Amino acid sequence: MSDVDPQPEPELERWLSEAREVEGERADPEALDGMLESVEREIARAEKKPSFWLRTRPTWIRRAIASGAALAIVGLTGALMLREDFHDYPMSYMALALGSLGALLLLSVHQALRPLHRPPLQGARKVGVVAVTLGATLALALFSPHEAGEAHGVLDHVSGCLFFGLLLGVPVYFVLRLLDRGAQATSLLAACAAGLLGNLVLQLHCPRKDPEHLMLAHFSVVLLFVAGLGGAHYLVRRFSRRSVDD
Repeated sequence: MSDVDPQPEPELERWLSEAREVEGERADPEALDGMLESVEREIARAEKKPSFWLRTRPTWIRRAIASGAALAIVGLTGALMLREDFHDYPMSYMALALGSLGALLLLSVHQALRPLHRPPLQGARKVGVVAVTLGATLALALFSPHEAGEAHGVLDHVSGCLFFGLLLGVPVYFVLRLLDRGAQATSLLAACAAGLLGNLVLQLHCPRKDPEHLMLAHFSVVLLFVAGLGGAHYLVRRFSRRSVDD
C-alpha cells in the first residue's frame, strides 16, 4: 500500500502563506513605540479607577468585602425592621431558613469571586448552584409554617415585599460585579447571591406566612434576579462573542 501525502486544510494553507509573506520583515520601531505608549496610557487610566484597585485585591479580601456588604444589609434589616412576630415564629424553621439562605449566599459569593489561577466554574456546577438556589427558596416558600387565613389579591403580594427584596438585593449584585475580574459565571452567581439576600431580609422582615405570598413576593425575587440580570448578561456576552467571531 502506497503512502499518501496528507494535504493541509485550505484555511491552514492560507495562514501559512501569509506567514511566509511576512517572514523576515521587520516591524517599524516607531509603530512599536506608539503601540507601547498606547498600552501604557490605558494601564495608567485603568489604575486611576477605584474598581481597578478593588479587582486587584487578593481573592480573600474581595470575598470578605462582598460578604461584609451582604451581612451589613442583613444586620441592618434585623436591627431596624425585624418582623413583629419574630419571637412567636417557630425558631427551628427560622434557623433552618436563615441558615440555608445564608449558606447559599456565601457559597454564591465564594464561587462568583474565584481567583484567576483557578479554572472557571464548569457548566454543570454552575447550573447546580442555580438549581439549588431556586429549589431551596421554592421549598421555603411552599413549606412555611402557616395557618389558613383571609385571601389576598395579587397586588397585595407583590406591592411591598417584592420591591423591597429586589431593592436590597441590587447592592450585592453590583458589589460582586464591581469586584469581578471577568469570570464568565460571575453575572449568574451574582444574581443568585442578590436573590438569596433579598429572600433572607424578607424572612427577617415580612410577617406573612401564606405560601401564595411567599411564592409571589419572596421566591419571585430570586427568579427575577436569576432570569433577569443573570440571564440577560449571559445572552449579551454570548451574542457579543458571536459578533466578534463573525
